[in-house]
Amino acid sequence: MNKSKDKIMKEFLENNAYFVDFFNAYFFDGERVLKPENCMELDSEMNDSNMDLEKHVDVIRKYNDGNLYSAFIIENQSCVDPSMVVRAAVYEYVAYERMLKKSKKNKAKEKLPMVNILVFYTGERPWNAASKLSELVEVDERFTACFHDYKMNLIEITGNTSYNFNEEDVYNLFYICRSIYDQSIYEGTSNHFGLVKSSVLKIVKTLTDVEWLDL
Repeated sequence: MNKSKDKIMKEFLENNAYFVDFFNAYFFDGERVLKPENCMELDSEMNDSNMDLEKHVDVIRKYNDGNLYSAFIIENQSCVDPSMVVRAAVYEYVAYERMLKKSKKNKAKEKLPMVNILVFYTGERPWNAASKLSELVEVDERFTACFHDYKMNLIEITGNTSYNFNEEDVYNLFYICRSIYDQSIYEGTSNHFGLVKSSVLKIVKTLTDVEWLDL
């Protein structure tokens, strides 16, 4: 794990407009379904001494727009982690456990809010680890029908999937990194970044380890 890469991405994703843009791009093809003004900090009651979610995941937000009440989590990965699918499942179900405890404490009878976790992989090497639990576990064919599979929501910069980001900074960060990784960008084009925020270029330089990018 590269702490400098993880730290700079965590700071970027703490911007609520950028945060919801990833979910809108992934789940709604860029439609502005989620709004940044409806994001809220996590209740302290959602954490306990066994696992403080805010210390384990990169960014977690409660979301409430009057119709949708949910918890959204982004976990940034700068390198491939073979255990990520299990970690994602743990974070998701720990969040449900916290909300259940809070619901019982408040004697609420409503259903729990939905939890959505999105893994954002920023590395150059294609993600070659499991993205589903069934890819990690040897499932005996006699148990296939009752095996509880878990699918991880994954956005990776490398690959052919295109995402419709609305936030210009998110778009620039994602696609400049991609063009560096796939070598469709060259050293001599660095002066074409005049309209890109220097803060975004700083993140690009940190994530991709390029030396030629002038800030």
